[in-house]
Amino acid sequence: MSRLLGDLTKHNGKHHYYYRCLHRFAKDEILKEHLQYCSEHSPQHIKMPEKGQNFIKFVNVHYQHPLPYIIYADFESLIVKEVHSSGNTEIIARHEACGNAYVIIGPDGRSVKPISVYRGENTVKHFMENILKEKEELAAKLTSIVPISMTPQDELDFQSATHCSICKKALKGYRVRDHDHQTGRYRAALHSSCNIKFRLSKKIPVVLHNLKNYDGHLIMQEIGKLKDYEIS
Repeated sequence: MSRLLGDLTKHNGKHHYYYRCLHRFAKDEILKEHLQYCSEHSPQHIKMPEKGQNFIKFVNVHYQHPLPYIIYADFESLIVKEVHSSGNTEIIARHEACGNAYVIIGPDGRSVKPISVYRGENTVKHFMENILKEKEELAAKLTSIVPISMTPQDELDFQSATHCSICKKALKGYRVRDHDHQTGRYRAALHSSCNIKFRLSKKIPVVLHNLKNYDGHLIMQEIGKLKDYEIS
């Protein structure tokens, strides 16, 4: 059994398997402890899906909706000398944010406004306050719906459409006109249910250069001070 299932782990030592459930244990003592619990349950077996239900389908159609706005940002820091000890660690310097910049990209792929650049003290606090203000302004735009505007060609395309633009299935019975809520431009003919699912996300992603390895530490120190804001 070890030769049959041994490639499931990089451990080169001997394995101990319980044939009832095929669980693997590193020591025989642990296997014996497991027996008293495992014997209370029926043997493990694989249950395959029924015919006709053995397909996985994509159902989160709203993820196909492009996000209309995205913010790209970056921080710059200075290395400030600071000699002191913390436990067994001797600290000789600390990183202090000295500036930040960000740009907002809109639905057309262009910047919504000039790049915001700040240099000075409390740069992380300044960045967070500005980003939250930008979020409020963009959220107001996202909740404002421009009525649909169709050309004669758009109406012809809608009437002649045979398949839903989202699920790709045949359009039978009632169909609806899908349009861009930001511009009013007609997009395609959809099933009513697909149109409801194809909703615009109100989230505004902020992408920071080297967030995981560096900028994230700067932001997390400041984010705990914010109150009454929803940040995810």
